[in-house]
Amino acid sequence: MKTPTLQEFKRWSREHYQLAHAVCAATAFAQCQRERVDAYVQPIFERYGFEVSERFVERGMDRRITDIKRLYLTDLDAPEYLDFLDECHAAHRAHGFKGPHGHCPALVAEDLQRTAEHALISAGRELLGIEDAPLYGENRAKMLDLLMGACLKRDERRAA
Repeated sequence: MKTPTLQEFKRWSREHYQLAHAVCAATAFAQCQRERVDAYVQPIFERYGFEVSERFVERGMDRRITDIKRLYLTDLDAPEYLDFLDECHAAHRAHGFKGPHGHCPALVAEDLQRTAEHALISAGRELLGIEDAPLYGENRAKMLDLLMGACLKRDERRAA
């Protein structure tokens, strides 16, 4: 790892502010897509009575899945789950999604957000001389905050 000078860091932030703006735009888009998709998929989910698959059941655990984010606990090969996915796909199409069959517009947008974040983090790794090892959780969030702050603060001062 290398320690850049303050001047090198400022220069880097000027050169990469567009990446930070791309992260902001992708994040906003992903959040809007998630809210929009959740609004029309939730009623479909509620019509099904998904239960936790036998292999995931723990003693005292409620078998009914009430949160769509826990749907991975159900039997993913069950006909009702496949019917649910088909209904979701039809709903995506009805709401204007033109992507590949089986894809979710919210997940596509969230992947775009991660791609933009990764581009900024990769550029920051070069500046700091950090090898290309995966960053997860809190470390990833801290790195992203540092880089976003440097680029956006610099851009904010330029606009003033």
